[in-house]
Amino acid sequence: MTIEPKVPIGPVLITGGNGFLGRALSGLLRDMNETVISLDLALAKDPVDGVIQEIADITDLAALSTIAERHQIRAIVHLAAMVIPACKANPALGADVNIIGHLNMLEIARRFSIRRFLYTSSIAARPRGELSSPTNLYGAYKRCCEDISKIWFLDHGIASIGLRPNVVYGPGREQGETAAITLAIKAAALRQNYQMPFAGSMCFQYLDEVVDIMIRCLRSAPDLPVVSDLTTQTESIDDLILSIKSIEPDAVIVPSTAMRAAPPDLDNSELIKFIGEWPMVTLEEGVRRTFEFYQK
Repeated sequence: MTIEPKVPIGPVLITGGNGFLGRALSGLLRDMNETVISLDLALAKDPVDGVIQEIADITDLAALSTIAERHQIRAIVHLAAMVIPACKANPALGADVNIIGHLNMLEIARRFSIRRFLYTSSIAARPRGELSSPTNLYGAYKRCCEDISKIWFLDHGIASIGLRPNVVYGPGREQGETAAITLAIKAAALRQNYQMPFAGSMCFQYLDEVVDIMIRCLRSAPDLPVVSDLTTQTESIDDLILSIKSIEPDAVIVPSTAMRAAPPDLDNSELIKFIGEWPMVTLEEGVRRTFEFYQK
């Protein structure tokens, strides 16, 4: 592993740059004086100041190549994907976006000799259950992308970093199945009632911590492909509600009886080996920061 904290990372191309993680990462990289190119299917309605916007589909290799050449891209963060419900509703399109799109981004890294390639996989990619398989098509596509990334290293020497988030929450996470975590905190901050759509245990990962991990990964050049979970700590929706009530005792967060599948046994030892330990944000602290954001 080569760590180069004082060397500029970019220009950095972030696919899915209009999304929750993409915006947060773009803003932090901009604050670090990095050149950031945010790529998405449309211009952001509320763009991050100082971030360059590009419009392209990740299935369009020619367009991606033109953008990478024009901006002299030196690092890629690949976040763009179709998520769980959309993949189930349209499996062929989901495979096209999630697998072909991933292959295209790897090809851009090969064409332009880009050494820093970071992408998001998912806990859903981890085999589990009676068939020892990913939990859904989205997870199957992400598992495929992890294996493709390893083969790409064997064929072309591109050593990528794949991170498997579980439930990322924080200011701005208001869309998607697990946005319920943020929405419950927001409701409490606005003194509104909220019905949780599911119960169960999961890994709550606060936005700031996830973005910090990503920056640490971008500052390091791996010798081999890395794929890792982010944390091994699981907590329950009941723990979340208790954390909210410790800040706002009058909050009305109604529990659910619909159990969400718990994550499998997790392992982040490869990530720790790669970037070292990092400051973790506890559930209580993440809830407090999110609550204060929406209270303002």
